[in-house]
Amino acid sequence: MTTYHGSCFCGAVAFEAEGDLAQGTGRCNCGFCRKMRYWEMRLPDPDGFRLLRGAEALAETPRSQDDGLDMHHRFCVRCGTRLWTEGNIPELGGRFVMVCVNALDDIPEADLVAAPVSFANGAQDDWWNPAPETRHL
Repeated sequence: MTTYHGSCFCGAVAFEAEGDLAQGTGRCNCGFCRKMRYWEMRLPDPDGFRLLRGAEALAETPRSQDDGLDMHHRFCVRCGTRLWTEGNIPELGGRFVMVCVNALDDIPEADLVAAPVSFANGAQDDWWNPAPETRHL
C-alpha cells in the first residue's frame, strides 16, 4: 500500500490516498467518463482518503439523471480539476472512494504507463463486462 498525494492544478485542494496503482485503474465508456476523461484508482478502503485542504474550493458535478445512485464527482471550483468520486453503491461493494489518477502528484511516469487499466462498458449499462472499443478512452 502506498500513500499518494494529490491536488488540483491551482493548488487550492490537496488530499492523500492510500492505494496501489499497480493493482489496477479504471476507465469507462459512459457519457460522463468520456466527456470528463476520467481515469480512476479505487481505494481498497474508503477511509484511506484524507482531504488535507480546500474543502471550501470543492464542488460536485450535478448528475444528468436521477438514477438513485449515491455517487458524487468532486472537482475544484477554481481551476476545474477533477479530483475524486465517492459514494455508496451496493453493486460495487458498498461505500467507495476512487481518486482521479490525473490528480495524483507524486507518481513516476513509468508507474503510470505500467498501471493496469480495466475498461467498463457503462455506455450500455453493462458495467461488469469490458467496453467493446477502448482506443478513444
